[in-house]
Amino acid sequence: MHGLLSYPEFVQQLMEGFAPPEIAQLMNFSTLKNHSGNYITPLFEEKFEDVVWSVEITWEGLTQEVYLYILLEFQSTVDRTMPIRLMHYVACFYDHLLKNGTTTPSKGLPPILPIVLYNGSERWTARQDIYDMVYPEPPAFLQVYQPHLRYYLVDEGRYTDEELGLRPTPLSGVFSIEKASADRKGLQQAVDRIVAIIQASPDKERIDNIITRWLKRYLQRLGAKANLDQLTSLMEDKDMLAENIKYIPSCRASLG
Repeated sequence: MHGLLSYPEFVQQLMEGFAPPEIAQLMNFSTLKNHSGNYITPLFEEKFEDVVWSVEITWEGLTQEVYLYILLEFQSTVDRTMPIRLMHYVACFYDHLLKNGTTTPSKGLPPILPIVLYNGSERWTARQDIYDMVYPEPPAFLQVYQPHLRYYLVDEGRYTDEELGLRPTPLSGVFSIEKASADRKGLQQAVDRIVAIIQASPDKERIDNIITRWLKRYLQRLGAKANLDQLTSLMEDKDMLAENIKYIPSCRASLG
């Protein structure tokens, strides 16, 4: 998934299809810029992936840059420390912006929209604001001094096949494949769906190339035994792909 979100069209599909519409509709996606890098200090030991993009939004006549900090959470279980992790990651990113001269304390810090993209089989139940982890709730005279940072959650597994079908984008097709990975028949149906989406795309050759490379890595993680090197196009090699899916063990794997 990290590879897919290195392309601006997939970031746009994520925002338009799965983020709050009142936010997405303010964004000028032609201004998307990739700022991904290693901003995180080694406070946490677990493996994670993140991508950072900036995009211009216009609100009440004012245009400004907003950073999309997207954390890809592919653990099989819910991480209840996520609010703490996000606070750390956002603080490290702000520190990076100050150190490289993107902004200064006097100019102020740019707004950030933290997003957690989760594809585990268990539904996400962790708190979404670090303030909600402060328990018992502090008295009123202390509440103003408590930390607040909320992230927006995209929990792939909570979307039904019908809901994903209403979003005919390659990214929703990827979500369908990840949801169906425990079932070979469902996986084949999801692949057929994403092929149809690609064929309807005005930029089908480019999207086909991107999704094919992603899917080859994904099938290898699911345990595909056959050699996938000859798979170069989902649109042209559907029969070869079907043979690979037929022999994938019936299990769920995480995608990186």
